[in-house]
Amino acid sequence: MLFILFIIQSINGQVCETADQFYNPLASKCEACPAGTGLISNQCICDSTINGVPVNSVCPAETNLCVSDTGSWQNSACSCSGHAITLPTNICQQCPNNQINVSGKCSCSGSSFASDNYCVNLYVNVFSDDIAQTLGPKAYDGCNLYNDMVSCQQLANLFILKRSTVSTEKDFNYLYNAVLTFQNKKNMPNIIHEASTTVTSVTLIENTPIQMQVNFKEDRASSLNKIPFYVMEYYIDGSVSELKPLQNQFQLCSASYGDTDLASNFGVSYKNDCDVDFTKYLDSNYKTIFYSVWIKDIDGSFIQVPIKIADYDGNGNGETENEYGYTNTKFLWRFFMVDNLKSPSEIIYAKQVRLISYLSTKEDDKTFLPYFYIIYSEPITITSIETEKYYPVKYGHYYYQAKTSFYTVASALLIVAHVLIIIVWFIRIYVWSKRNPSYTGQNDWCMYLTIKSFYVLLDTWAEVIFYYLAIFTGYLFCFFKFQQTIYILMPDLSDYANNYRPFEILFYMMFACRLISMFNLILRQADVQVFFIDWEKSEVLRPRELAEKLDNNILRMVEQAQSKQSAWRMILIANEFNELQIYRIVSVEWTLLFVGFFLEGLQWIDLGQEQPNLQLDKTIPKNYVLQYFLCTFLYMAIGLAQIIIQKLFDIWFPILVEDFVDLCAISNVSILILDDVLHGYYIHGENPIGYAEGSSEHLANCLHYEALGKGKKRGFIQESSLQHQDDVDLQTFELFLPMRFREAYEKVYNQELKQKTDNAQYQNYNEIRILRQGVPDGLDMALVQTIKDTFSFYLKDVLTQVRTNFAKCVRDKLPVQRFFDYPPADLEEGYFKEQSMPVFFRDPDQSFKSMFFCGHEFFFLITDTMIFNFWMILTNNTYLSLMLTYLISAGIFNFRQWVGERNLADQSKIDSRFLI
Repeated sequence: MLFILFIIQSINGQVCETADQFYNPLASKCEACPAGTGLISNQCICDSTINGVPVNSVCPAETNLCVSDTGSWQNSACSCSGHAITLPTNICQQCPNNQINVSGKCSCSGSSFASDNYCVNLYVNVFSDDIAQTLGPKAYDGCNLYNDMVSCQQLANLFILKRSTVSTEKDFNYLYNAVLTFQNKKNMPNIIHEASTTVTSVTLIENTPIQMQVNFKEDRASSLNKIPFYVMEYYIDGSVSELKPLQNQFQLCSASYGDTDLASNFGVSYKNDCDVDFTKYLDSNYKTIFYSVWIKDIDGSFIQVPIKIADYDGNGNGETENEYGYTNTKFLWRFFMVDNLKSPSEIIYAKQVRLISYLSTKEDDKTFLPYFYIIYSEPITITSIETEKYYPVKYGHYYYQAKTSFYTVASALLIVAHVLIIIVWFIRIYVWSKRNPSYTGQNDWCMYLTIKSFYVLLDTWAEVIFYYLAIFTGYLFCFFKFQQTIYILMPDLSDYANNYRPFEILFYMMFACRLISMFNLILRQADVQVFFIDWEKSEVLRPRELAEKLDNNILRMVEQAQSKQSAWRMILIANEFNELQIYRIVSVEWTLLFVGFFLEGLQWIDLGQEQPNLQLDKTIPKNYVLQYFLCTFLYMAIGLAQIIIQKLFDIWFPILVEDFVDLCAISNVSILILDDVLHGYYIHGENPIGYAEGSSEHLANCLHYEALGKGKKRGFIQESSLQHQDDVDLQTFELFLPMRFREAYEKVYNQELKQKTDNAQYQNYNEIRILRQGVPDGLDMALVQTIKDTFSFYLKDVLTQVRTNFAKCVRDKLPVQRFFDYPPADLEEGYFKEQSMPVFFRDPDQSFKSMFFCGHEFFFLITDTMIFNFWMILTNNTYLSLMLTYLISAGIFNFRQWVGERNLADQSKIDSRFLI
């Protein structure tokens, strides 16, 4: 076309009116020659020496156009040099972009290669796919050669994009560093902190000054309880938004502004997890956005928040976690949430985004520079997205204190706890050895001591560790929930293995030891020896006025028919004793009902959320430690409240144990309980009137006579001193037995009775009923009664001697003996081995309760608390934990009832079918 126009113009012979103009056939008009050329014979001739700038031109015979270039024109050969090429039209034209003329063709020199008509170095192979093929080389050249701001922003965004997709970061970092090292790159944004050297996160976090003070007081103008976060958005075309407050840009899960505002409260650990439908990101209308985050300080200045990308250290050498984050790593200043620039081929998204802030260890009420920790997903193909649709996404704000302060307090308390365990364990074993001297004749006393020491150690360890966990978690709960100035923050929930697994391991070990200790206690309670002493006379002594009303023959027949003692009084006492074995002051049912009411009915379970106040919000994650203390405190408080209420109303509503002592007196039955070789309890149940069998009128008269002060007192000792005026009413005593007494019991009663029982049981081994009766069929009950009467006479004789010598045999426990449960000092002395009378300690507190559940009320309250916490930790469901705790407690009750009933039937030789 140019050639044709040139011919036409030549034919027409157009001549320009002005001498310094030439006729331009392309424009069909006269124009001035371009700068650097001169008009010769109506032609613009290029001068390659003008101003020292080489130019190129068309051949004079073809056209008059001159095009600027970095090469030069050689007129004689009508060819171009440098960065020019000879085209079919014989027009010398500049090679595109930064290519050069090589043998008449545009090409790249050295190790560079052409990419989209650009010459780029080999290390830019990070631009070898997706949108980077289109934008990468142009952005690189525009930023690198021309310092174009838009191109530099594009290049920065592509760097962030590629950093998350390549397995090795060396090409990316080399290219980024190469761009920054060129001169005059003022428009290239810094997207890597300290690109030239590896900087530890501690250096960045600690050394970036933040002037604001953070606390929880609303009335302090110089400090904040909300951190003002701002965000700037960058687009792939190089445009940048203005700085604006952070709302919910980083929450792929739906979230309101109120949620984001709540997450900005310092110390409030906020979490928003969900499964997101990623099909919407396949739409071309969604634009990938890159973000940088800023904090507005108290003086109005803005501080940029660093970005930590998981597994990125900037040099491919790996990263190491430390106190506040990571060493041997680099932070970025920009990140993206969803990359759909490869759509519809694949998508990459930030599957976890955490804002992490640590409380400053340098200044009070100050915080170190927060940082974002981001974990990107692997590339997800469009096929996978259309099939799966939903993918998990997690977002959260987490505020922490340095781990050293947390573990310092925890370790110090744990050391103190174990020192206390050793001391308590040693004291308990020492006291037990004094209560069970080696001369008691127990089989292999050393082995028995070793086994006992093991169980005592488990019990002591579980008990002390329970208090340790309660105190430590209470310390964390109170100082975290009620603080106004920043004092303490909770350990990182996301780092469960390091921060919370030790707590759970300690709890599970404590719980296991407690279960072993509990079953050991139940079996010891179910192995006590019980002997009922019947004070009833063999003949029924009826009032004379009743005898006068009856015919002598009739009276004689009645007295003959009732000359034997009734078995129902003994069965009645045995039944009450059997019921008391599982009696508790603290009701498990009522406790669980109130715990459920407070935790779920009043939503107190949300107090376990990780925010430093008592507000309740479902969006805040729960903390295991805070929830443990909350459940422990609530369960223990409700249980203790029942105990205190019972104590306050004990005068009007006595516990069943006290009623049981009264029933023994009315029934004219005493009870001897032996729970150890030389230790036991005595309940004196001798009727003040002298006999108990009779009609209802007789029982009413007995109570009436007693109220009038007639007859004897109920107490075991009928004489009182000024120092012990209550002895005449005291019915319960703690015993320490001499060996002669214990040997008599074993020889006269226990061994012989056991032999008779074993023989009878062996003869009836085919009867299934013996598994539940405790007393085998075929046992000669008359012989059993004779054996029981024989020992009963012996025991009554001993009790008579004690009454006669009560000043010597009946004692008060010293405070140290009561506190440590220490035996009498003469238990070890020689004469105590030979004497036959036991030592009676006055026991107005009715310590024989230790044979029942109610005697270990606090022990089982703690055990129930552990059971409830166990299920709460395991299931994290209050209702399920309440139900499972009730079922476990019911199982423990039934087991205790079963083993206790069999033991009672065996000891009293009352068939268990009579024990209801």
